[in-house]
Amino acid sequence: MLTPRKHLDLNTSLLRVAAIMLKELHKRGVIEMMTLKQRVIRRVGSNGELMFLPALSFLYLLGKVEYHVQNDTLEYRTD
Repeated sequence: MLTPRKHLDLNTSLLRVAAIMLKELHKRGVIEMMTLKQRVIRRVGSNGELMFLPALSFLYLLGKVEYHVQNDTLEYRTD
């Protein structure tokens, strides 16, 4: 996923999907998970649905996203 390969489509790569997600989260601060998923799919295409969860996991591991279970939202972390 992160390693470049000959047949890798850069438009649907994990890093691009994560960058789109960060941009949306930075603009809004807090966004519902399904809304963010729809925005990613609209920008990337149907492959965005496949890359959504890996990109979300990547951002969570980096500490850029916090998930709120009560209302199924994602919050952009600035620290």
